[in-house]
Amino acid sequence: RRDAIETIEAIRQINAKYPGIHTTLGVSNVSFGLNPASRAVLNSVFIHEAVEAGLDSAIVDAAKIVPLASIPEDQRKVALDLVWDRREYDADGNVTYDPLSTMLDLFDGVDSASLKDARAAELAALPVGERLERRIIDGEGKGLEEDLDLARANGVSPLQIINDHLLAGMKIVGERFGSGEMQLPFVLQSAEVMKTAVALLEPHMEKSDEAGKGTIVLATVRGDVHDIGKNLVDIILTNNGYDVINIGIKKTINEIIQAAEENNADVIGMSGLLVKSTVVMKENLEELQNRGLGTKWPIILGGAALTRTFVEDDLASVFNGTVRYARDAFEGLALM
Repeated sequence: RRDAIETIEAIRQINAKYPGIHTTLGVSNVSFGLNPASRAVLNSVFIHEAVEAGLDSAIVDAAKIVPLASIPEDQRKVALDLVWDRREYDADGNVTYDPLSTMLDLFDGVDSASLKDARAAELAALPVGERLERRIIDGEGKGLEEDLDLARANGVSPLQIINDHLLAGMKIVGERFGSGEMQLPFVLQSAEVMKTAVALLEPHMEKSDEAGKGTIVLATVRGDVHDIGKNLVDIILTNNGYDVINIGIKKTINEIIQAAEENNADVIGMSGLLVKSTVVMKENLEELQNRGLGTKWPIILGGAALTRTFVEDDLASVFNGTVRYARDAFEGLALM
């Protein structure tokens, strides 16, 4: 228990004394001797505390940790108390509360299979709309197709399912990732479930009879690999009569300009999830302006890290062309 505290304090001191030095940590030693269910909880809480202290990376089996926000409050509290050795004593110095003993009692007879069954039962009890949202949050793809079919059978359109339930789940995922309560492997897991859901719904979406309404080049900007939102924009615009040139992820401004010129684009759309992508977008706008292309294409920007104020006030003030913020795929459609 002292090792856990000393490790976190060491990370904090390294960051304070040696700016720019990175730290990594093998996590599983902290939970040796506990059963697998309690190890997953303790490892997850310990990682969160270490990251809060400045940890840069962790060596851990991602299948044996869980998102912090999904840990029940009583389990999270006892794990925190154990990491920080918060034993309590009476006036005679006798231990009245030992988080290790409490944790052993709390997880006595609990195994990973029973926890999984309990989560499955909890999921099954939810209304189908809430269940779909929860599937995105939990990254749970088993039973996804059946739930999507049930929602459509209940009269909910594919676009309503995406907008009201799937995107609502991804919004929570983004918030938890931003607050440090959800680690990257779980974000990617949620993104895969989202991608699968959209692919299953696409054949059932109404398509416009109109075609050739305009051409947009879509790209996730340099340094960013997130494309769920961008691909949803692609589907919505394509189904509404627009030609979409989706050139993929990690695209430089040179590649974006080349695609726009080769395809005689009317609009450029740039997407990104990471905070650093907002900086890249600003650099891309500056490069377009420096090349005298600021007024050639209207620019639509979207992504979790962006805000309307940042795009339409801050970025618009340094760009002499048209730049607009799309909060989601449907606003992107309205802007087109």
